[in-house]
Amino acid sequence: MPTSEQLFWIYLAAVLAIGVIPAALAAALVIYQRHNLRLHRGYAKKLLEAHEEERAWVAREVHDDALQRVAILQHELSEWDSGDHAVNGADRTPVRVDALRSELQDLGVMLRRVAHRLHPAIIDQAGLVPALSQLAADTHRSSGIEVETSFSDDGRASELSRERALMLYRIAQEGLRNVAKHSGAKRARITATSTDSAIELAIQDFGRGFVTTDPASSAGLGLISMAERTRLADGRFEIWSKPGEGTTIRVSVPLRG
Repeated sequence: MPTSEQLFWIYLAAVLAIGVIPAALAAALVIYQRHNLRLHRGYAKKLLEAHEEERAWVAREVHDDALQRVAILQHELSEWDSGDHAVNGADRTPVRVDALRSELQDLGVMLRRVAHRLHPAIIDQAGLVPALSQLAADTHRSSGIEVETSFSDDGRASELSRERALMLYRIAQEGLRNVAKHSGAKRARITATSTDSAIELAIQDFGRGFVTTDPASSAGLGLISMAERTRLADGRFEIWSKPGEGTTIRVSVPLRG
């Protein structure tokens, strides 16, 4: 039989355990919530910065390209109105018509590029795979990076909901943007393959790579955005990189869910 003194110490230990365990759990919960709040604040800040960067890009495109072309068209039309249609007796009307037509075509290409970046309508019109092919071509045209494509989805990509197809497109878009911005690579690759239940997307570059365990390298908004989009699509996000050996991002998204 325990003595009264032993019973006292057992009782005291039980009381302390009952008090300490909830206190420790509460402290752990507070620490987790604070950490989670810091993560969300950091993500929100970077997201706002990305929105501002996107708005700045649109503003630059409109100001430096579209408005300049409009000014050229206005100048050509003003000269047309002046009645000066001949130089050294030769009629310049066909030349000016061709110049106006060329400027209008270039303006149309520029405006389509801006509209496509803001909302890729090709996903609604043709589906994910043609949209990825177009993205590869656009990346090559804008950055000079040669983007190889390999798609073997057996038509299963058409089973994706529009939301998930758009998320995969945005992940590929962000991945190629990171390649152009950070990797220093001249060549990249996009692959999309299907299984019975999922679409797997991979974005690979052959650039400088980085250490994935380095917080400074892996905390960029591009990687955070891709991981968050994958999570929202109930998918799996993986990244592999090594200095001097490039980077590979793999995403797997369920066909249905």
